[in-house]
Amino acid sequence: MTHTSKLPDTQRYVPSLDGLRACSVLLVILAHFGLDGFVPGGFGVTAFFWISGYLLTAQMLVEIKATGRLNFRRFYLRRALRLMPAALAYVLIAAGAFMMIGGVMTGWAWLWAVLYGANYYDLFVMFKPLPSGVASPLTHLWSLAVEEHFYILWPVALLLLYRAGWALRLLIAVCVAVLLWRIWLYQSCLSGVTEAICGLRPEYRLYKATDTRIDSIAWGAMVAVIAAGRGRSWLSRLVASPTAQAAAVALLLFGFVYRAEPFREVWRYSLQGIALCVLIPAVTGMPSLVRRVLEWRLIVYVGRLSYSIYLWHWAGVTFATWAEPSHGVAWVGVAIAVTVLCARFGYYLIERPMVALRRRAGSHAFVGPAR
Repeated sequence: MTHTSKLPDTQRYVPSLDGLRACSVLLVILAHFGLDGFVPGGFGVTAFFWISGYLLTAQMLVEIKATGRLNFRRFYLRRALRLMPAALAYVLIAAGAFMMIGGVMTGWAWLWAVLYGANYYDLFVMFKPLPSGVASPLTHLWSLAVEEHFYILWPVALLLLYRAGWALRLLIAVCVAVLLWRIWLYQSCLSGVTEAICGLRPEYRLYKATDTRIDSIAWGAMVAVIAAGRGRSWLSRLVASPTAQAAAVALLLFGFVYRAEPFREVWRYSLQGIALCVLIPAVTGMPSLVRRVLEWRLIVYVGRLSYSIYLWHWAGVTFATWAEPSHGVAWVGVAIAVTVLCARFGYYLIERPMVALRRRAGSHAFVGPAR
């Protein structure tokens, strides 16, 4: 990479960000399709969180700096149009099909899934699997819940605190507080604290809960706040530094290979967030071989479908496991077929038609040519 850095412009379409989304969703899919011992699927979700925090915060800051205000109605309308139609269709179809094969889906399960409470519902009540152990198709919606919980309060806090110079301090405090909370929770859940704190499955408590994962979004938001202020030139120099890039790569690799449980449950999310503060601006804002690869048409196309792919791939896992419990070649075929066919359905029939409405609400959404 060269020493000349240009941080990505969030007011125009950045193909490499779609490329990163493609890489992230492929990590998740490969892990869920049986390669979790080799592929860091959880990191794919962390990268999604980081990109979301960076992009949405940067776009809000453009509006705040230009007008001195933030149109909350239009912001939340854009979020609803971006996520809810596809998610609602997924919940209705996937959960309905799950009931047809013998699954149990209570009214509360439907409600919490639709209203972005899937993470806490699954931790403290649980989406019920089939008697054979086949998981509910709604368990992966925990990540959507984490993201939307962050954006309930963050736009208001950003508007109130940015001009006073406190937005960055708040984000730093959030990242430190969440890390300390994870440390305490890890020790407490190991020592047998009641279900009121650790839930029915303590092994997932630190991975799925908003209060333990929201810092992954905050790291991206932090970079956006720095880039919008007087720290932009410093950030550009840091991102362009080969030493900083090498250190960030080393930090990520260490997080992948070091398997000690306390580190994986507590520290890795913070270290990954810090590493991405350098790597994502570098690969999306600077000319490089990595950026050119991320901008290949096929990779960008997968990135545009990444939300629908993420939604539907878990239905593919669920119904492949029901149809082929042995997890053989047929299992892989069913999982891929459900994912590909349903993701294209979700994208072309639901996501793309919503773009025009999102643009009326001020979105900069870009839709490439149909394939």
